[in-house]
Amino acid sequence: MARLPYPDPADLPDASRALLEGLPQLNIFRMLAGSGPSFAPFMALINAYLNEGLLDTELRELVILRVGHLCGSNYEQHQHRRVSRMIGMSAERIEAAAGPLPSPLFSDTENAVLAFTDNQVANVKADAALFAAAHKHLGDAGMQELVIIVGIYLLVCRYLETLEIDLEETDIPTSGLDEIRRSMKGHD
Repeated sequence: MARLPYPDPADLPDASRALLEGLPQLNIFRMLAGSGPSFAPFMALINAYLNEGLLDTELRELVILRVGHLCGSNYEQHQHRRVSRMIGMSAERIEAAAGPLPSPLFSDTENAVLAFTDNQVANVKADAALFAAAHKHLGDAGMQELVIIVGIYLLVCRYLETLEIDLEETDIPTSGLDEIRRSMKGHD
């Protein structure tokens, strides 16, 4: 059971309630809706890299899965395993995201990015050689997006675990990415 009650949508400001209604019916969004003025900007930020990002979709999901694994966030891992399956990632690659690196199931780019991710999660400022290896594959803008994604999922995992957000009893039938994109159209 979550440490805080999920906000009653009827008690939310109109803009937060409208945004919540368009989002996938996930407990993380139900709780975030009660976060006040940070709700809409936070959703805009995650929409930016989930739906309009520079990183390859599977690479992005591998990074998110890796951060969820390193943080021990069952909710995050469950949701992004589900998203990964829905975008067509193989079960073996999904499971390898929690395994040793380098993995023969990953490309050179993926192995470099995940090694960087491990180091950044462990040390905040990633090692220069690991930065250079990932940068070689992603370029300047890709590296910026990577650092943002790692940082955001460190935040998300801490939010989920500290507030003990409950896993939904039933998975939503979609990845949720399209719903996030559509819900943000009126909040740009």
